Amino acid sequence: MKNYKFNYKSSSFMERARLYTHIVPVGFSSEKLIASLKQFPVHKIIVLTHKGDENNKEVQSVLKAIHQAFKGFEIQNRLVERENVLDSSLEILDIINEEVKEGRTVKINISGGLRNIGISSYIVSLVTNIPIYSDIPEYTDKDTYHLRGILDIPLFPIKELASEQITMLEKIGNGVESVDELISRLKPELEKGTTDFSNERSRLSHHIRKLSSEGFIETERFSKNLIIRKSKLGEIYMKGKEIKRLIKKKGM
Repeated sequence: MKNYKFNYKSSSFMERARLYTHIVPVGFSSEKLIASLKQFPVHKIIVLTHKGDENNKEVQSVLKAIHQAFKGFEIQNRLVERENVLDSSLEILDIINEEVKEGRTVKINISGGLRNIGISSYIVSLVTNIPIYSDIPEYTDKDTYHLRGILDIPLFPIKELASEQITMLEKIGNGVESVDELISRLKPELEKGTTDFSNERSRLSHHIRKLSSEGFIETERFSKNLIIRKSKLGEIYMKGKEIKRLIKKKGM
């Protein structure tokens, strides 16, 4: 467990020159979010709320407190799915992708968010290596909150797919109607009906079974063809890979 308070004045020039966006799932506590955000340089805050929160007085009170505490900062409100953690993970990945493309360094603050969105945020952090943190609270009495420190949440390594399987997921795109179509996307130089084409079909079938058993793709038999699509898990994995490539490219 790593606890520290960020000292903005003593940070390096490169650290100060960065533009920081904090992704902040919003629950019912403004104190935790505001106190933890103030431990870091902040240039933009993206608060994540859910459908129906516009009528929730507690959530609206938290949003008002954040706007007051960070008056003059850029603050955006983005709606994400509440119940399905894979859907909300995909939505958060899209938000992060936009920020990284603009050259911003992203952090995720789950100090005050709800449980489901916290799980989604951790999934996103795992596939992108985006830092995720929370507050360490301290209560001097029943009702008084104090920030004791910041918890940098550790990321456990996730299994990396073989490069060939990653290429397959890239070429599957929004889906293919058959294994033959996937072969044509991967190796357009191969002619259907040739021995090389048949050998490629057999080789890919092994990878397709493996990707399917591990949950990265979904398959459906239609007549003699095998329809292949990325699963939501596959989409999350590939979006995470793209964000990591983008961060590396921009030297962030």
